[in-house]
Amino acid sequence: MSSWSTTGSHLIPFPVPGTTLTSTRGNYTVGALIGDGQYGSVYECVGPFDQPYALKMLRPANKPYQVVKEEWSREMQRLESFRHPNIVYIHDAFENNFLFYLSLERCDTSLRGLLGRPMPDALFVEIARQLLMTLAYLHDNGVVHSDLHAGNVLISQIDRQPIVKLTDFGVAHQLEGSTRWFRPQVANPKILTPELVTAGYTTAQSDLYQLGLLLYQMHSGQPAMDVSGPYEEIARQIADGTPRQKAEALGTPVATVIAKLLRRRDAHRYQSAREAWDDLRQIPRF
Repeated sequence: MSSWSTTGSHLIPFPVPGTTLTSTRGNYTVGALIGDGQYGSVYECVGPFDQPYALKMLRPANKPYQVVKEEWSREMQRLESFRHPNIVYIHDAFENNFLFYLSLERCDTSLRGLLGRPMPDALFVEIARQLLMTLAYLHDNGVVHSDLHAGNVLISQIDRQPIVKLTDFGVAHQLEGSTRWFRPQVANPKILTPELVTAGYTTAQSDLYQLGLLLYQMHSGQPAMDVSGPYEEIARQIADGTPRQKAEALGTPVATVIAKLLRRRDAHRYQSAREAWDDLRQIPRF
């Protein structure tokens, strides 16, 4: 990988396959790049005891060293505090040559690799069930993920009993006290929610809207809206209620659940992941 970050007057190279990184727990040999986003890059990696890991490097993106360090520390603390079967497990966290890394459990694939065609019914229901269970756990603990998309949903044992793991808590937010919303500093333009576009805030129901976008694509094989254009066009589709209308047009029982997840007003969506599962589980295995 040929990108570089700037720390003071020094140019710091990003790792490339074959690079050895050192932690207090041992050495990590970097493999191929398997994911690259706005906030970080993820590499295949072999760590101590020849164990395979997914190694996430936080992307500096021209941010000051201390800001990146604080982001790394927050994500590390969140992952260490979350012990749930559907949240990716963190094994190590370390700094190497002014770059910050998280050593995470290695999963077989991401949900992104399974999209592009309607998903088999049984697989759809099982992935939806595990994601709803994960969101219920986060929301019960006052955490809003805010970045729920196919690249952040990891899956293992896809050929047997799939195990879903939610990852990337870099922009997640801990709600405090009785506060039920917050104003995020950054947002993924491909998974914008109506309340973020119109009022600039995010809630637990925003996670459910993002889940609705994901479930629509899993169910139909197509995205719920065109996100290839400028921000104004994406915002217009959201304001027009295009995702909900497209879900209703599918005419399937499960699409009714998806359409409710995609309601423009967060107060009219499901108020919890449990409510959504209660409806979804009652649908005959379509």
